[in-house]
Amino acid sequence: MLEMFKLLLGLLIGFMFLQGCTTSKVSNEVPETETTTRSPLDGIWVGEFDIRGKGPYDFTAIHLNDKAYAYSLKAKTICIGTLDFDGEHSLHNYVLFSMDGGPFDWANITGTLKNSEQDQYLLASHFRTLNGGDTGALNIAYDNVYEQPSSLLATQGRWSYTDRDDLTTDVTIDEKGVLSGSDTDGCGYLGYVDIINAQYNVYQVKVEISECGSVNGEYEGVSYLVDEIFTLQIANPQYALYYAFDRK
Repeated sequence: MLEMFKLLLGLLIGFMFLQGCTTSKVSNEVPETETTTRSPLDGIWVGEFDIRGKGPYDFTAIHLNDKAYAYSLKAKTICIGTLDFDGEHSLHNYVLFSMDGGPFDWANITGTLKNSEQDQYLLASHFRTLNGGDTGALNIAYDNVYEQPSSLLATQGRWSYTDRDDLTTDVTIDEKGVLSGSDTDGCGYLGYVDIINAQYNVYQVKVEISECGSVNGEYEGVSYLVDEIFTLQIANPQYALYYAFDRK
C-alpha cells in the first residue's frame, strides 16, 4: 500500500511540475505569458463535503484543463491531482496533503455535471480515500469570480498573511510579477506570478523557499484574487502550503 502511494504521488506531482518547465531554478526572469485555451470544467468551484455523514467541510477547487488544485480550511487539507471529464462525468485523482504539511492519503472522486434551476453548473460527486477508507459526498458549484480578468497590475504590491500558528509571511510582487519576501521564522521566498489566461482569474505561481530547514525547495501552484485577498496554494512532493494574503 505504501509503495502504491509513493508511485501515485510521484506520477501526479511529477506530471504537474515537469510539464512546461524550462528551468530547474526559480529566478528573477519571468517567462513570457502564454494564453491557454479553456477546457469545459476550467474555473473556480466552491462547495462542501461530508465524511461518513459528518460535516459539512468547506471545499474550493481550481480546475485547469487536466489539473486540479483544491483546499479545505476546516479540514486543513490541500489536494493536488488530475481531472478527467467526458462531457458529463468527471474523475478526480487527488493526493491529499495536510495543510502546510506533507502527503497523508489519496482520493478518487467521481462526479456528474448538472445544471441547477438557477442556471448554475454543479458537480455532484462522491469520494473515497484509498488509505483511510473514508467515503462521502462532495458537491461544488461553479463560481463566477473566475470570469474576472487577470493582470500583473492587479497583483502588484505588498501582501501579508498570518496563519493559524501566528506565522506571518510578507511578500512583494512587482510590475513584472516577481515575488519576493520572508516570514517571521526567517524563511526566504523568491519566485513569480504569471498570467495563465488574461480573461480569467487564476494565476500560475512558482516559488523557491530558502533558509527554512526541511521546507526548503521549489514549489508550484495557483492563485486567484478576490476582494483584495490573494489566495495562493503551492506544493512539491514533500509539502503543500496555503496563503490568503491581504494587501498591505
